[in-house]
Amino acid sequence: MEEHVLKEDELVMVSDEQGDMPEGRRRLGLYYRDMRYLSIFEMTINGQRPRLLSSSSEQNYVCDIQLANPTIELPDGNTALARTVGIRRSRFLKQGLHERVSFYNHNPFPVPLQFTLTFGSDFCDVFEVRGWERERRGTLSRPTLAGSRLTLGYVGLDGVRRRTQVLFEVTPSRAEVEERPAQPVLRRSSTFLPEATETATMTVYHPSCAQVSWDLTLMPGEPISITFHILVSEGELTPMAQAFDKSLADLRNSYQDWLSQCTRLETDNQLFNQLLERSALDLRLLTEPTPEGPVPAAGVPWFACIFGRDSLITSLQTLMLNPQIAVGTLRFLAKHQGRKVDPWRDEEPGKILHEMRKGELARLGEIPHGAYYGSVDATPLFLILFAETMKWLDDDRLYQEILPAAKQALEWMERYGDLDGDGYLEYLTRSSGGLRNQGWKDSRFSITHPDGTPAEPPLALSEVQGYAYRAMREMALLLRRKGEASLADELTERAALLKENFNRDFWLDEKRFFAQGLDSSKRPVETITSNPGHCLFCDIVDEDRARYLVLRLTSADMASGWGIRTVSSRASRFNPMSYHNGSIWPHDNSLVVAGMRRYGYHWEAEEITSQLFQASLFFRYSRFPDLFCGFARDREAYSVPAEYPVSSSPQAWAAGSAILLFQSMLGLQVDAASKRLYLTPKLPSWLEHASVRNLRIGKGTVDLYFERHDEDTSFKIAENEAGVEVVIPPR
Repeated sequence: MEEHVLKEDELVMVSDEQGDMPEGRRRLGLYYRDMRYLSIFEMTINGQRPRLLSSSSEQNYVCDIQLANPTIELPDGNTALARTVGIRRSRFLKQGLHERVSFYNHNPFPVPLQFTLTFGSDFCDVFEVRGWERERRGTLSRPTLAGSRLTLGYVGLDGVRRRTQVLFEVTPSRAEVEERPAQPVLRRSSTFLPEATETATMTVYHPSCAQVSWDLTLMPGEPISITFHILVSEGELTPMAQAFDKSLADLRNSYQDWLSQCTRLETDNQLFNQLLERSALDLRLLTEPTPEGPVPAAGVPWFACIFGRDSLITSLQTLMLNPQIAVGTLRFLAKHQGRKVDPWRDEEPGKILHEMRKGELARLGEIPHGAYYGSVDATPLFLILFAETMKWLDDDRLYQEILPAAKQALEWMERYGDLDGDGYLEYLTRSSGGLRNQGWKDSRFSITHPDGTPAEPPLALSEVQGYAYRAMREMALLLRRKGEASLADELTERAALLKENFNRDFWLDEKRFFAQGLDSSKRPVETITSNPGHCLFCDIVDEDRARYLVLRLTSADMASGWGIRTVSSRASRFNPMSYHNGSIWPHDNSLVVAGMRRYGYHWEAEEITSQLFQASLFFRYSRFPDLFCGFARDREAYSVPAEYPVSSSPQAWAAGSAILLFQSMLGLQVDAASKRLYLTPKLPSWLEHASVRNLRIGKGTVDLYFERHDEDTSFKIAENEAGVEVVIPPR
């Protein structure tokens, strides 16, 4: 079933297609700071659900739902037939959920009806919604209605008072409270988590509900509207309602301002333009304002908070679109960098944050995620992003600001990240509440030997060695340019040794492929996966082995026709409907494609890009989800890509994927310090023209235009305020 998602700052709404949040639908709700403030929200007309005609949240900041009445038998003997009363729900988020329900009677006679809204909240932490079991909870308050204000409340075990207040601009005709016992109910389920692989018993709460009703008489041709505001508060602060029309206009303007700050990306293919624009809009929706600047949250609904790895990869993908995303991410993660050894949080000095939660469980310390550091790749990715951002902006002030954190990150890689001194970054979870696997494929069975046996940590993942290599190499170049030759020489030497050892120890000679990783016994994990594809993105792969890697990644067992799978269809644990063992992740593909282009495999990069683009045409709003199923494309039967039911959508690095794919087509790289723009453009067969306007390089901008001529692509610079020189690099 389709869902509507809105997000603004730290407020998230997920409803069904009709705009409701029926009880028992676990994902649905109004969330704030990792707590669900509304779990039941339903609308009825004379006790029946209206009939859905259409609904859309395509603009991201507003949701519009068009409904119609069911057949209504009137007291005077008339009958209002179905679809003779139009009902429209318009809603948006801005320091609360604001909704207007409008009615229009198309009958030639008055239609009296009862309009009812039901509200309830379990005030569950998002981890409880996902299935986390608790021995004790705080206290739910009985819903109360005072005048035109309905209040739902909860006092958590953390001592924080949380409230959901509904303010009605038209006082309800009546209100009723349905009292329910506080005892939880156990329910068995297998789909409450994105990576769920087995049935589990979950605790479900049925909170007391409030029903409010209006007795309306709809006169022919005279519209009636009911406007209300759902406000959430943490602590004693009482939020204030805002004017509906002005707030909506302000929100619309903020989206227009965001797009005006971004690079303008256009082609002659309107469908591809929709994908690019959707990516920009989704990034605005997901980006959270912080004191350090804009930082992308990971995805809705389960991961609507800042994740180090996700934010870093998203920032890398979108430097061409808006480098301020990277600036905010660097500043935020530098501020929250690990300071001490804390096994409960998997924290170490210099380590980059994995996940930051603000809900009751995190505040109480029942989970380590208030600031959790359990990812092995966020730290080298932080260094890569720092070096790349400096290539784009050449900002001395930013360099001096982030440099101390970057040096601490380098120290973490050498002192803590390499657990046994063999030169590889490994991970070993020390927290009882932490993640067993700490690469981007972090589900329980995502790293297994060919016979299906889970690989035992400490684990050294292939892509993480690639990140470490690129981090050291790029930091060496940056530091050398800034006058720190001694440290630059050391990093260059360490990077060269890592590349040599990696191509020896991870290479599977019989399979002509790289291992997914090395397990605790230094035994290669020989399952064929997409992980080594990231190594192309990082330049750690020897040239003579890159062609074998690219060939296998584009073969039928890996490339499904809709994109590259996470694992080969020949693997024992392959399941196209799994989370990490056969699905397709757009962000994973975008990094692999970027790597193929870096090594000069233009045709292969175009093929995977085309597969992903064709898949995007089947997703609502041309939106890449976090992942989708890895079934093979059947062209004769006109199959379509299958959605993964509990995928995050929208998701930040999925949104960033389209931007990086476009950048890879153009072979576009920059070096603001030397005022150079590197281009090796090759537009795919389904594009004739492309333009990149207001591309920021350093303190100036550039406008570029591209045109395909059979197998070649030409370019020209229309505006060059940045004063850059175009270089076509050899490969």
